[in-house]
Amino acid sequence: MTRHPWERDADVVVVGSGAAGISAALTAAAAGASVLVLTKELAGGASPLAQGGLAAAIGPGDTVGAHAADTEVAGAGLCAPDVVAALAAGSPGAVDWLVAEGARLERRQLRLEGGHCQHRIVHSGDDATGAEVHRALLAALLASRVEILDRAVALDLRTAEGGGAEMEVQGKRAVGVTAATVTPGGGLDPGLISARAVILAAGGLGQAFATTSNPSGATGDAVAIAARAGAVLRDPEFVQFHPTVLWLAHATGQHPLITEALRGAGAILRDLDGKPVMAGHDPRGDLAPRDVVAARVHAVSTASGGQHVWLDATHLGADTLENGFPTVTAACRKHGIDPVTDLIPVAPGAHYSCGGIRADLDGRTSIPGLYAIGEAASTGVHGANRLASNSLVEAVIAGRRAGQIASHEISGNHGMSVNAETPTAGAGVAASNRPVLASAMSRYAGVLRDADGLNRLARILDGAPRTAAPPDLAGVEATNLYMVSALIAAAALRRTESRGSHRRGDAPATAARARHTLARLDGGNLDLTWEQA
Repeated sequence: MTRHPWERDADVVVVGSGAAGISAALTAAAAGASVLVLTKELAGGASPLAQGGLAAAIGPGDTVGAHAADTEVAGAGLCAPDVVAALAAGSPGAVDWLVAEGARLERRQLRLEGGHCQHRIVHSGDDATGAEVHRALLAALLASRVEILDRAVALDLRTAEGGGAEMEVQGKRAVGVTAATVTPGGGLDPGLISARAVILAAGGLGQAFATTSNPSGATGDAVAIAARAGAVLRDPEFVQFHPTVLWLAHATGQHPLITEALRGAGAILRDLDGKPVMAGHDPRGDLAPRDVVAARVHAVSTASGGQHVWLDATHLGADTLENGFPTVTAACRKHGIDPVTDLIPVAPGAHYSCGGIRADLDGRTSIPGLYAIGEAASTGVHGANRLASNSLVEAVIAGRRAGQIASHEISGNHGMSVNAETPTAGAGVAASNRPVLASAMSRYAGVLRDADGLNRLARILDGAPRTAAPPDLAGVEATNLYMVSALIAAAALRRTESRGSHRRGDAPATAARARHTLARLDGGNLDLTWEQA
């Protein structure tokens, strides 16, 4: 048996330390499981950046049914109604749990965001809800008995014989991960983690695109790990573009997010001539669902020959902006823009992966012992386009459910790490290729797509130079981004319709039948099939 420089063992290993991962870890530990959290950056990730809040039907006149209905409208026919109903019903309890864990949340002065028919956005610090939620959860995690392995990266899933015959990956179940701690210079010190359950909560993939609201660590790690292990993925083509990230000339990578709540407070999108962008285009105006607004912003800026539109918040006044939206105001002023007196240049940016590893709301995937939660998972909540502020509550609900289920199901999986297998290490993609690939993704798989561009993207991806197995963190992330980019491109080319966040200029109509894309790697080949929604 091959020995590794370092080894760990736990009942449950959680990959990722955002809201979903910490919720799962705390719940599993409270149920008596030994838990290890593996994370690239304990205090980082996307959760602390969430500005909007948590959607919950707790206000006067609001109902769980109305919340569910708004979610399904935004999801454009690809939500699972039973899962959406469970999310809407569970959201008030998720907020209560977070408050019990120490989160300071405003539950009386609820806010309005795009796609919602009611003021139902619970928030904190006005535009810093994610930061407060993560602060409270991280404090609880550090006070718990959960083992934490910071500055570490999961490389691949380990499997062993023992999957149930009813599962789609028959005869196999997850028994841990290969991993590596990251040296100060970005090198890798490889190791092995054995576990009875693996929960992937490693977030999104926005760094696959040239412009994104996502942090640097959002490199599709969880989806890539699951794909290499043969797990079933769903709807990778549905990547939500937030219509208002701060436009910065010649900049790439992460851009500051300009929260949708600012439009909820009355800010207006204007074209370069000052005319309202959404006037006469959609009856919901600036608060239409994100896919609608992002597509309109893209069309208007392209038609004008520019690269952005304006967000006008000047009429809101200094008090509202400085005290009500301090994060946005500070981000703008950092770049020489004062939203009190200046129009804010905004453009769409890759924001949230609505697809991912196919899972139920308990996190169960097609591989026994493997769970996926948070942005890495496709649970049926978001469909083709995520409703604003549903992601944090989904992360908490699915995290708690997965932690509970995983802790209960580990009893029959002890001793299964003998003769465990990992995917064969293949060629990687050099980190130096990332700018070219990200630029191609934004150009050909961005807000508006077509067959010619997606075929060109496929050729660019196929032609990316390969290297030996990734020697450092940068190489691991580049390789994972390459894989998720290829999944997005292949699924987007196959879906010849426009639905939700997937817009095809050469196929603008929405098909009468709503179908999911199912994707699975089999022997290195990508198998794409349809599943009726």
